[in-house]
Amino acid sequence: MQSTMSKSSYSTGELMAVAIARQMKHHDGDWAAVGAYSQLPAAAMKLARILYAPNLWWLAGGGGAINSSSKLVTSTSDHRVLRGAEYVMNMEDIVDIEMWRYSRDNGKIVAVVGGIQIDQYGSSNMVCVGDYAAPKVRGVGTVGLCFGVSFGIVYFFTMHHTPRIFVEQVDFVSSPGHTPERKKYVPPLCQGPQLVFSPLGIFDFAPATGTMRIKSLHPGVSVDEVQSKTGFPLGVPEQVLETEPPTAQELAVLRTQVDPDGLLRELRITR
Repeated sequence: MQSTMSKSSYSTGELMAVAIARQMKHHDGDWAAVGAYSQLPAAAMKLARILYAPNLWWLAGGGGAINSSSKLVTSTSDHRVLRGAEYVMNMEDIVDIEMWRYSRDNGKIVAVVGGIQIDQYGSSNMVCVGDYAAPKVRGVGTVGLCFGVSFGIVYFFTMHHTPRIFVEQVDFVSSPGHTPERKKYVPPLCQGPQLVFSPLGIFDFAPATGTMRIKSLHPGVSVDEVQSKTGFPLGVPEQVLETEPPTAQELAVLRTQVDPDGLLRELRITR
């Protein structure tokens, strides 16, 4: 059994990247896509291909690089991502891949994406906070989240956990969660949101209600803390699990092969 590290020996960013990488064990042989400003999931994909899912194909959505093995950089749109890529796709090919589920039935398309708002049903928003005509905050736009209706599986990540991000209902639906509208219009092969990775824990969705619940909490995080920082009631299991910390091997690979410059340790992540 590999030894796990104490809380002081790893950053929250490293813990989240490792947690996402472990989840990719279930997607060895699948396609996975991450967005442009996505150090966490990009690090996770690189780590997963080394330790857990060697047959995972991952797309750096910002620049079209496939299976980039370059060191972690701030954005997947950075030209340096191309250096270690097995292939580089143009935008037309990227759209074809992300719509794969509509035309083929022989492989999952997995997305690991973020949002300026995520609600209790797993709907996400990247467009605006407040009224669309006069927003308080303007986002970057729906961008790749519009493919939330064609991705086979969606995982969310966020670097902050506050009631302003985790809201009861998003102000604009960029990608639909487990809602009646989704059931009405989206093909059943596209399962939608499965997990949310935040600085406080990992969350899934109750099958009966489609609402978010605690799957595990990171070391040192209590149920009271996470509930106070969430804008809706979370489902709480009878036994609340603790997220397994990174192992010595995971940290060693992460720091020497994936992220030698320590970007994950410098991310502005808040609880």
